Amino acid sequence: MSPGATMQRVYIELKARVLAGTFPPGSRLEPAQLATSLGASATPVRDALHRLAGERLIESWHQEGFRQPILAEADLCDLYSWAAMLLALALKDRPSHQAAGGLFELEERPNYGEATESLFRTIAMSADNQELRGALINAIERSQILRRAEVRVDQASRGLLAAMEEDYRFGRWTGLRSKITSFHRRRVRQAGRIVAELRPRTDPLR
Repeated sequence: MSPGATMQRVYIELKARVLAGTFPPGSRLEPAQLATSLGASATPVRDALHRLAGERLIESWHQEGFRQPILAEADLCDLYSWAAMLLALALKDRPSHQAAGGLFELEERPNYGEATESLFRTIAMSADNQELRGALINAIERSQILRRAEVRVDQASRGLLAAMEEDYRFGRWTGLRSKITSFHRRRVRQAGRIVAELRPRTDPLR
């Protein structure tokens, strides 16, 4: 396998682990250790870690290595607010009521986290502005780790998502924009509890 192909494979596999929440918050990501499990040398692993750090999916410091981010309540509030603004922009110029024909199909996903990502990513991919698409997809990916905590904290999560999905399928853009804004404001209010759910059970409360 060529070096470029190896780098891409390692990046995809490592990114999937990060998005799946494989590494607890604050855990160090050592290239040498990861290389063994990824079946690669440390160099492509290190390159992939730098790329993920550039996407803000992990954190890095000069000469300090890499780690899974430790998210604080304020971090979640900022991320939720940012995602809400980007989604609103992606839906801004659509008519108040128009069938969704011609847009990307919304896949049926029984899992709350996967379904939420599918809806928001579908909205992102149908946006005309390439920069907006890129920023929104990045925000969606950085939020993936939060979804499992959201559904544990908020029993209404699946119902809220179903209502947004229905508005999308019927092209009810005004209603969808309103529901997306309310969804993220709700998450901001719940940010402290979501952070607590993300923290490993052995960690002391701080």
